[in-house]
Amino acid sequence: HNIILNISGEEFIANGFQSEYQQVILNIINNAKDALVGNNIQNPIINIQLEDNKVFIQDNAGGIPNSIIDRIFEPYFTTKDQGKGTGIGLYMSKMIIENNMGGTLSVKNGDGGALFVIEL
Repeated sequence: HNIILNISGEEFIANGFQSEYQQVILNIINNAKDALVGNNIQNPIINIQLEDNKVFIQDNAGGIPNSIIDRIFEPYFTTKDQGKGTGIGLYMSKMIIENNMGGTLSVKNGDGGALFVIEL
């Protein structure tokens, strides 16, 4: 889909299950990809910034509507067409980060798109 992926910052060590953490990152990136493709964004970009035990993942897909942003971590909540999404990915991601790794997962609309913040 010709999406530019930028990764910057300093690596850090986090405690937890590597495969679970990978699933969280993959889920957020995949959702960003779906938003970029679905919104037909020209020059689509996903930026990942590592900083002080935090991971910032931001796209330029236009952001999450304010009317639903507070609900995206609810189980079975999806904005995707029927049969395309289960609404479980972000819920499970939040549970992995918060319950299994003792961190936080949050989202807000940043400069031009959604900004997910994982703090460990």
